[in-house]
Amino acid sequence: MVYFISAYQSVTCDHGCSIEVYDENPTPCQTVYQRACEKLQVVPSRQVFQNLSLTEVILPRCGLGVKELKALAIALVHNNSVHTLDLHCNSFGSLGFAYLVEMLQENRSIIDLNVSECKLGRQGVQMLNGLQGNTSIVRLNLSDNGFMESDACYVGDFIQKNKNLRELNLSYNSLRELGGVFVGGAIAVNTALKSLDLSWNHLRLKGAAAISHGLMTNRSLTRLLLSWNGFALEGSIEMGRALAKNNTLIELDLTSNRINVPAFRKIMQGLMKNKTLRILKIGTNPLSSDGATSVTRSLLDKNNSALAELDLSEVAVDSSFLELVERVKKTRKIVVKYGVEIRTDDLTRIDRPIVIDMDDPTTVLFEYMRQKNLRLIDLLHSLDKDNSETLSREELRKGLLSVQIPLSTRSMDLMMNRLDLNKDGHIDFEELTVGLRDYIRRTTKWRQQRGLTAEPIIGRLENLRERIRLRRDASRATRIASTEL
Repeated sequence: MVYFISAYQSVTCDHGCSIEVYDENPTPCQTVYQRACEKLQVVPSRQVFQNLSLTEVILPRCGLGVKELKALAIALVHNNSVHTLDLHCNSFGSLGFAYLVEMLQENRSIIDLNVSECKLGRQGVQMLNGLQGNTSIVRLNLSDNGFMESDACYVGDFIQKNKNLRELNLSYNSLRELGGVFVGGAIAVNTALKSLDLSWNHLRLKGAAAISHGLMTNRSLTRLLLSWNGFALEGSIEMGRALAKNNTLIELDLTSNRINVPAFRKIMQGLMKNKTLRILKIGTNPLSSDGATSVTRSLLDKNNSALAELDLSEVAVDSSFLELVERVKKTRKIVVKYGVEIRTDDLTRIDRPIVIDMDDPTTVLFEYMRQKNLRLIDLLHSLDKDNSETLSREELRKGLLSVQIPLSTRSMDLMMNRLDLNKDGHIDFEELTVGLRDYIRRTTKWRQQRGLTAEPIIGRLENLRERIRLRRDASRATRIASTEL
């Protein structure tokens, strides 16, 4: 059977990809690919065929199955010109990955391999050991491949033994607590890895602490991405200790890690002893403006850290914080990113202030907690300004206002009436737990009745936030115009 008959004749494969039937002056690698396809009885892909003449083979979302991947792997065995192989978002799974691993035991030109979103799963992660003999790959992307906590030992073993890899992406898997233990132990002894991405892996408790312990003794990592995990206070304490001793890390991303003000203080205490970290990303955490101000003041008090960028994205700030940032900038070169500026006078001076008035305000509170990936205890601590482990009506009102959720007086009355079960004027953790249980029960029933067509409350909440921002900007513009007149 001959698949490459004449130039520019095309057919369509089962995956809907356009197939170029082409055999004019093929390279040796392309010729091998043609023969492999014929042997395996698969229709050659025009995109694959054309890429094989390049130094970068970029084939995302091409519908490459096991046989298609095997044909490609055969073509690359003795190729010495391709240095980048990007196969992300194909569905060849662990069997296809096995062919890649076998090919990479011979190929020494590929230095960058991307097999993210390829459904490698448990069997695929066990094959990582087969890459230990490859000395050329320095960048490997294994993101979103369904690696689970039970697979963590294989991941840890791979990191510990590999002496050549410089960049490893393991984001969007589910390594969880045990995974953090194995990976943390591995990075403690690895001396080659420069960049490690563990974002979106449900790392928490002992796992988060183990990652920090590993960083404490690691002497090669310069970039560590840990966003959207659960470091919270426990992990932040250990991270602060790690930063105090580590002398190689340049960038650390702790975005959305349930880090409240006490946890942030622990990190900053370690940072003040660190001489190398230049970029710290810690936005989308339950940090109030007062907390951000008090902690950031340490940058002014101690000017010996190397920090050049502090990212507090989505953390609402006030004028005190902005004044402090300007003072810090006079003593050092630094970029500070933050969320919206809260000006309570803007909400009171305008003719028709926008507030959220609803019959079930607890929905706003718990949807905010869910959106920010917070535990109930994190929510309590982020709003509890006097560290009393309870929330007064005023603490709750100011806390919600700081995140652009201005509730009406009526809504605040309704929330206190629903959550303050013993009517002592304060909401404690037990009362919040009861309220959350009731909210989950009501929300489940509400969704079952309305299905997916109903607009989520958080969507309406974001719309209200946007209207508040627009109204505030309009008010500010009016004041400026009046001043100029």
